[in-house]
Amino acid sequence: MKKALCLLLCVVTICLSFFGCSAPNADMTEENITETVKAVETALKNFDTENLEKYVSSPTLSVIMTYAKKHQQFADLGKAIFSGLEMQAVNIDLENQSVTVAVKNKDLSQAANDFAQKLKSEYTTFQLLAKLNDDAFLNTNLKELCEKIDGSSLFPDAIEITLDIRQEKKNLVLSFNSDAENAVSGGALTSIKNIYSAG
Repeated sequence: MKKALCLLLCVVTICLSFFGCSAPNADMTEENITETVKAVETALKNFDTENLEKYVSSPTLSVIMTYAKKHQQFADLGKAIFSGLEMQAVNIDLENQSVTVAVKNKDLSQAANDFAQKLKSEYTTFQLLAKLNDDAFLNTNLKELCEKIDGSSLFPDAIEITLDIRQEKKNLVLSFNSDAENAVSGGALTSIKNIYSAG
């Protein structure tokens, strides 16, 4: 019995050590920054809100994540937007705590623009905000947007963006400004913002 217990404890310790080493931590090293970029890419593709909150600081994504926790339709939209995303660290600046990332995604600007124009022509901003908790509305409209996204083509070239890196107690956090949000979303987030900021 003691041998079996010792063996079990050894296996658990090895597993914990393995998982501890495979995930990014808070050390500001080139290897760890590269792993954090990979973790962010995976989190965006899966629209994994838990890991996005852990590794990403982004005002726009934070709003979408808030709705995604309450409505599966927003989680599905997030997965659709980032399904074609590729991110690769190409230059790490440890002194300035930043990383330049080559980003590639589908060109979603037209699909997002058409979608936002249609909604703006049918609803006031106040009416639309009220609709964001209406599952029937979300099922119809976000499904339509997801279908347009699925039919979009990939950008031929990668876009380079520079992200600031912040150290937390257990991990690093990549800060996304509006240019970075636009790049990773294939232009979708900026297209929607532009329609609604036009008045």
